[in-house]
Amino acid sequence: MVVLVAIGAGLLVTVALVPWGDNAPATDAPTVYHQGDTITVANGDDFVIALPANPSTGYSWTAGDDADVTFVSSRQVAGGNQPGAPGTQELTFRATDTGKSALELAYARPFEHGVPPAKTAKFAVTVTG
Repeated sequence: MVVLVAIGAGLLVTVALVPWGDNAPATDAPTVYHQGDTITVANGDDFVIALPANPSTGYSWTAGDDADVTFVSSRQVAGGNQPGAPGTQELTFRATDTGKSALELAYARPFEHGVPPAKTAKFAVTVTG
């Protein structure tokens, strides 16, 4: 519903009212997976992998190449209110081709070349048609 509100001196403001509660539209938030999960997703859908991370140490999760999914974005979610506190890194991917693969992630410092990652995580991914 749109409502016009008059605010003195001839100003007119348009306000959009959005339903809240039981009548609110459902969101299509992507499914979030954690270490040890098996991922099954429909082709074209997005999904999120959430792993513990602490960017104040210089480490972050990165994804290797995968034939069936494409990396979309990454964001850090705070784990506490203390500076330098560990949190969670959420990596968003999009299913781009049907099939089965193993998505490999590495927890490393991108500025340290030739150094093996501190941690790795592998996810079995099935993209359905």
